[in-house]
Amino acid sequence: MAIDEQELARQVAGNTSAAARTVYQLFARANLPKELSPQFGGHGYIDRELRFVRDGRWYFAAVLNKSWVLWYFRRPAISELGLNLDELVQTFHSAELTSGGEVKVRVQDPMTAYAMLGWLFQNL
Repeated sequence: MAIDEQELARQVAGNTSAAARTVYQLFARANLPKELSPQFGGHGYIDRELRFVRDGRWYFAAVLNKSWVLWYFRRPAISELGLNLDELVQTFHSAELTSGGEVKVRVQDPMTAYAMLGWLFQNL
């Protein structure tokens, strides 16, 4: 599914580093596994977010910040795909467990973004 390029341009036009914009655009424009569909979303103060949905369930999120993109492995993905939290934290250098039982990864460069996308193709 093609992403709304006008909305993507609006989201990256804000106060963000070039690296964060590049990472967010990589996630938005990625040729994703067919099971995932990207959607723009947001809630509360988070207004620059990509949601990756599988079978109507919100599996992953990419939240654009000033200097990085926070990638979230959300609880539906963790439970339905049988993901091991410790393995996720060990796999991605800047990964950490959230208080809500999700894993977040601070993605600051394209190499990490490509690793994340590669993981998606291997695990979906």
